[in-house]
Amino acid sequence: MLSRAGGGYTWRMNHALSVPAALPSSVERQGRRVDRIARYRAAPIRLPDIARVRAHDREVSIGFVLADPNIALLDGLISADESARLIRLAAGKLKRSEVVDRAGGGTWVSSVRTSEGTWFDIAENEIVDCLERRIAALTGVPLDNGEPLQVLHYLPGGEYQAHHDYFDPADAGSASYLQIGGQRVATLVVYLADVEAGGETVFPTLGLSIRPRLGAAVYFEYCDRHSRLDARCLHAGTPVIRGEKWIATKWLRESAYRARAR
Repeated sequence: MLSRAGGGYTWRMNHALSVPAALPSSVERQGRRVDRIARYRAAPIRLPDIARVRAHDREVSIGFVLADPNIALLDGLISADESARLIRLAAGKLKRSEVVDRAGGGTWVSSVRTSEGTWFDIAENEIVDCLERRIAALTGVPLDNGEPLQVLHYLPGGEYQAHHDYFDPADAGSASYLQIGGQRVATLVVYLADVEAGGETVFPTLGLSIRPRLGAAVYFEYCDRHSRLDARCLHAGTPVIRGEKWIATKWLRESAYRARAR
């Protein structure tokens, strides 16, 4: 588990979460592709190879970087004031979150994901615009390749069970999503508030757990330039035990994103 001690970050590896029994299909399918996964070698992570970087208008720290699979912890990506304002903007239009229908290509409400959320168009307001420009400056991924920013809210007991963010080409429902910007290549989860207990972002196959902390963000990549996918980035949001969890999620695509009809 990644925990904070003495002002820095220390590693303690343990399997923080087992893959839920309700979600065996993706893991089993990936297991049948052992050869492809074994051949996957991540390119160097897109982030700058320095501890602190100017990202658009703000200094951002890169706390740690795990290579192959590519995962990084960022600090200071958003201020406390910006986080509070973004939460206020989102609070009035939250709806129950949905998951992708792997067979049909639509979306549906599932007990796998028990948050409520909303989204903001590209540059919809000053805070969203600044945050997206920081992400583009950090990753080198063009602004046009980003999906609309999602803000998600979890109450006690709320969770998102283990899943992949990419669209599995083996799923019939993925085709319509891949036509509007190609595959997702990376995810950035921004923590908009501290959580009293629970709500960690965990990577169960890696034994990695990241606790939510205001202003921090976890960034991870799972698709290379040949559209090969890294199944090791299976991840989950553990149940909130005390307090509430607020995050902003940004998914990055291979090419310019063109929104589906809503």
